[in-house]
Amino acid sequence: MLANAGIASFAPVEEMTDEMWDDMIAVNLTGVFKTVRAAVPHLKAGGNGGAIVLTSSTAGIMGLPNLTHYVAAKHGVVGIMKTLALELAPHMIRVNSVHPTSVDTMMIHNEQTYGTFRPDKAPSEVTRDDVGEAFQSLNALPVQWVEPVDISNAILFLVSDDGRYVTGVQLPVDAGSVIK
Repeated sequence: MLANAGIASFAPVEEMTDEMWDDMIAVNLTGVFKTVRAAVPHLKAGGNGGAIVLTSSTAGIMGLPNLTHYVAAKHGVVGIMKTLALELAPHMIRVNSVHPTSVDTMMIHNEQTYGTFRPDKAPSEVTRDDVGEAFQSLNALPVQWVEPVDISNAILFLVSDDGRYVTGVQLPVDAGSVIK
């Protein structure tokens, strides 16, 4: 089972609205919880073990400015993962989390995100090229973002027989951003 959903928005804590907080927690944390809660009985009933992967973020390992709600949700996902890894281990159900850096998707390639990285320009005028250097500065490896397939490959490892004894692990796919 994979819980892979997320939204992002940006604001300093004093400007963050209740709606921004509530929406973030609802999608990025409560959605993960409800997905897992629905899947666990089926995995247990199968009697063959299984694997659960929860998509977190580098924000589930470290703090990031203007993302208090996102960081809180993604740290919460780690708490769910660690607890379920212990609860479900007797059933041979492995639970892990994947922690991507910026991924080349619409979650980062949009006007709001671009505006956060380039406040000197109107968000509608900012291009991928304008933010590439800023995104690259987040990573230790000289890449602007990772590709979705990089995250998929990490998940495939965790759910495969090659990962059969891996549980309770936070796996960064982050171009070194958490060590920077």
